[in-house]
Amino acid sequence: MEFPDILQEKEKLIDTFSHEEDIPADKVRVIASPYRICPLGAHIDHQGGAVLGMTINAYTLMAFTVNESSTVKLRSRNYPGEVNFDMAEISESTGSFWGVYPRAAALALQDKYLIKRGVTGLLDGMLPGCGLSSSASVLLAYLHAFADANALDIEPWEYVHLTHRAEKEFIGLNNGILDQTSIVFGRRGYLLHIDTREKKVTALPDLLGEDHHRILVAFSGYSRELTTSGYNSRVDECRIAAGQISSMAGKGVANLLSDVSSDDYLRYKSRLEPHLERRCDHFFGESQRVTNGAAAWETKSIDTFGHLMNESCKSSMEKYECGMQAICDLQQIVSSTDGVFGSRFMGGGFGGCVVGFVRPSHGADAVVNIKTAYQKLHPEVAGQATVNLARSDDGIRLI
Repeated sequence: MEFPDILQEKEKLIDTFSHEEDIPADKVRVIASPYRICPLGAHIDHQGGAVLGMTINAYTLMAFTVNESSTVKLRSRNYPGEVNFDMAEISESTGSFWGVYPRAAALALQDKYLIKRGVTGLLDGMLPGCGLSSSASVLLAYLHAFADANALDIEPWEYVHLTHRAEKEFIGLNNGILDQTSIVFGRRGYLLHIDTREKKVTALPDLLGEDHHRILVAFSGYSRELTTSGYNSRVDECRIAAGQISSMAGKGVANLLSDVSSDDYLRYKSRLEPHLERRCDHFFGESQRVTNGAAAWETKSIDTFGHLMNESCKSSMEKYECGMQAICDLQQIVSSTDGVFGSRFMGGGFGGCVVGFVRPSHGADAVVNIKTAYQKLHPEVAGQATVNLARSDDGIRLI
């Protein structure tokens, strides 16, 4: 029901890694790169919209040692195969399908920094492919390990930039900066308000705390892969809509919906193709929900906050038109469970998780009831689906 203790997982990973690589345990360093949740702000960060993010106590853990050479050797407890490449000449193939991520991190870093040393490492993700930004989590783990190995002093916002560049240019995902910003700036006991346009983070304290609500994470059992889903096409549609409205308003060509005023949106949206109008409706509606959600959080109105999460998910399904059937079913189960304030799906709705807030007194029963109801409805993933209670935690760090 609870995610594993991080210090116990650290020691187990060090023990496995040091034994398999014949390396003294005291020479091993470990990075904890947490997953993030986004209670409000669905599908708008890539358009310059403000979002709400929080890091939780589920992680990618990376045990590593520094190599004297520029070679990189990596293994994962989640995926088969071994990744091998040389920082001095990074090849197209790294030996395993998941090697695209360390390769992308190395290429993004190498463009600006001098990299002379590689690493040998072992990774373990608690919920890989879960829709809680495990991809940004693992990319940041690689970036921090490479930076540590080469004694690089990299500022937090630079890590955000490097991760975004790795995803966009070397992996092919046209996303925004919600994921990496949340993981870099995450703070235990805080919800982050992230202005993705102005690159500004405001930490909003949780004034109610775990005595009043716990985070609920329900994994559908379906891993999501955004580059092969409809994610990129939705991003393109938002940008087309922004350009058309801006052109109709006689204001040139806008690249993002955040470049479009709400007045111009309301004046010209009906002249768009219906699916583009729906994308605009979602962006402007979700932007307002983020504003209202931040206010509700600061005034301790968790009931209002939960209602906004449900509305966000409804808009994602009806206006943004994403969400596979299983993930929609799971969200309905979670939000209708006793004690749950509200929920929405993560991972773009193309597989992944549903995240909600639940009363602590109802948490244990909610975990059992959600899992039972979902597995009955989707027995094909009964062995993979999980439900956990989580808590907020600090961002990426060496532990």
